[in-house]
Amino acid sequence: MARRVMQPVDHPDDATDAFVALLMEHRHRLYAFISKQLVNAADVEDVFQKTSVVLWKKMDQFDTDGSFFHWACGIAFNEVRNFLRVQQRSRLHFDVELIELLSEEAAEEGDQSERHLTALRQCMSRCSERQQQILQRCYMGTESITDVAESLGRERGALYKQLARLKEKLLQCMRLQFGMAGSVS
Repeated sequence: MARRVMQPVDHPDDATDAFVALLMEHRHRLYAFISKQLVNAADVEDVFQKTSVVLWKKMDQFDTDGSFFHWACGIAFNEVRNFLRVQQRSRLHFDVELIELLSEEAAEEGDQSERHLTALRQCMSRCSERQQQILQRCYMGTESITDVAESLGRERGALYKQLARLKEKLLQCMRLQFGMAGSVS
């Protein structure tokens, strides 16, 4: 089967737009992947920026049938190794085996987080529209619980109780999806 790479279809910007969308979708996970391998936050930022530039330069090598996150992690891993190679004069540095171990663990955690997020989305879709809106406003928005309660014409305590019930409902749903009796948290 022929490998499909990112190439413009109708317009030269189509491939670029698709690439930028993938990078934006996975930027937090990629940043977390890098941060698990480096100590200093400024170093993480530098390596993330270098990784983004390399990804951009190599975007035509990305196989669209594959996982963007895993492809990007491979490039990030190499950038971390390059960074550490240059930084060897520093008193604090990790050996290659440790970096490889941290890299594997970070990739596994990223996959697990993605599975949990997918399960949560599926479980949220089973909630009523009103319940979904309440959850989104309370946990994903910029509103305080007090503001949400006031806008709904409810007491703050009653809203907290409803949120507790909804969280328990979502947790039970996720446990069922993972086939676990009580270990999703």
